[in-house]
Amino acid sequence: SGTVRGLNKGHKTTMRQAKVSHTARLGLPKKRLRAVKSVIADLVGLSPLEKRVQEMLRVGKEKRALKLCKKRLGNFTAAKKTRARVEDYMRTQAQKAKAAQK
Repeated sequence: SGTVRGLNKGHKTTMRQAKVSHTARLGLPKKRLRAVKSVIADLVGLSPLEKRVQEMLRVGKEKRALKLCKKRLGNFTAAKKTRARVEDYMRTQAQKAKAAQK
């Protein structure tokens, strides 16, 4: 039974599981959206910002590329994601070129 005074005072109850709100579910990854974005990226190619970042990465200026992304996007996390996405793109292009040579 509960105590009269103190931190655990009152009637003993069991906590119920709260429902996940619809706003919390908004940020979850969506398969269809990811597929659509990848198709668009394949068709259209890189944005001007991503092309500039790609050039900087080619010359080995990773930190400068990150600073450019941060300035344009306004968010450090988004900047790191963009730089990583361009690095992955460059890696896949290099692999395709190597496979085409063989």
